[in-house]
Amino acid sequence: MASKKLAPSEEKRLADAFVAQALAMGLKGNKKLPKDIKAQVRDRVIASIQAERQAAEAQQARRQEHEAAENTFAWKPVIRRR
Repeated sequence: MASKKLAPSEEKRLADAFVAQALAMGLKGNKKLPKDIKAQVRDRVIASIQAERQAAEAQQARRQEHEAAENTFAWKPVIRRR
């Protein structure tokens, strides 16, 4: 997976996941998570972020394809004046 910089909201999501894992493990105060647990949490969160990015890109591609189809010429009959 290519490395991309995380947006501030994604960084917060990762930090929240670390805090949630520490609380789930019963770590109180300022204790650090073990490296292997941090790696598991990071992999899980970054995989979900990557999936969301791919879904957004696919949706954008579908939207552009639909908008391109809408911009084609459509014949409209002439409105006659009375």
